Amino acid sequence: MKKNKTNIEIYEQAAKNLGITTELVQSSPSTHSLLITYKEKFYLASASTPGFYPEVRRWNAHFSSSKLLTQKILKRFGYKVVSSEAIRHADFSSLHQLDAKLRQLDLKYPILIKPDMGLRGQGIALADTLVQLKKIANEKFQRGEDFMLQPILNQNEYRILIVNYEVVLMHSKQNPHIVGDGVSTIAQLLSEIKKSKKDETFIKYEHKLHKTKASSVLKKGTFFEYHLTKKPTSDYYQTSQIPAVIKKWTLKLAKTINAPVIGIDVFIPGTFADTSTYTIIELNSNPGLNYLPTYCNDETTAINIFEKVLRDYFGIKK
Repeated sequence: MKKNKTNIEIYEQAAKNLGITTELVQSSPSTHSLLITYKEKFYLASASTPGFYPEVRRWNAHFSSSKLLTQKILKRFGYKVVSSEAIRHADFSSLHQLDAKLRQLDLKYPILIKPDMGLRGQGIALADTLVQLKKIANEKFQRGEDFMLQPILNQNEYRILIVNYEVVLMHSKQNPHIVGDGVSTIAQLLSEIKKSKKDETFIKYEHKLHKTKASSVLKKGTFFEYHLTKKPTSDYYQTSQIPAVIKKWTLKLAKTINAPVIGIDVFIPGTFADTSTYTIIELNSNPGLNYLPTYCNDETTAINIFEKVLRDYFGIKK
């Protein structure tokens, strides 16, 4: 797998292509930002605050960083979101109260446990029983974390990116998986995957779906997923021929929430034509692009998008 450049390194290349001066500067005791200067204007770009995109408002970043708050706002404006049960630390004075709440819920297992704050699938867990759920929930409660419970949805997932109210990228996302060769067992195929990359609870869930066990030979061409967090893919990948229905829906959403820059993760179960079936998973107000060469085999789009950001901000004509 190719080694990713950082988003800042890609930003530096984009600036260089446009003849813009950059300098890596200390912005806090532990972090650096990229100082970008052109004529009498400047911008500081970073992976955290203020981010990669100068047009993003602080409150855009604030509400999109909380999945619970994002869902509340999206539902207020009529958008469909993943059915969720919110568990807020402040609502419970003890583990006993939390356990009682979990016992009362009518949940279909396995269930996803997602942190309210988090990116790139970090902190997501899977519980196959109430006992597992209580163990994970108790650990989160002791750390003072808010979280949400969601069903597993086996639907087509996409990332759509808007930059300065222009839809610039859409691609599919997929669970990491092995592919059967008709000879090797599932255990043999999974042995080639690093332990840190596998989710044993999710693998048990997959065995139930496939009605298999570790010693089963996986039929040729059959996918067997081994982690619950979807990764970007190029199975569906568009930068210039994004369907009109997608553009219309996405731009309406961006303008509704007053977000000139937003990454949208969305389930679309069938064709793109029926937008009423779209289910928003989460939003990202500071979407990185450095994964595109590795996962989507695209070496140019990240630089092109960051060039657009710089041209728009500094008023440089194409």
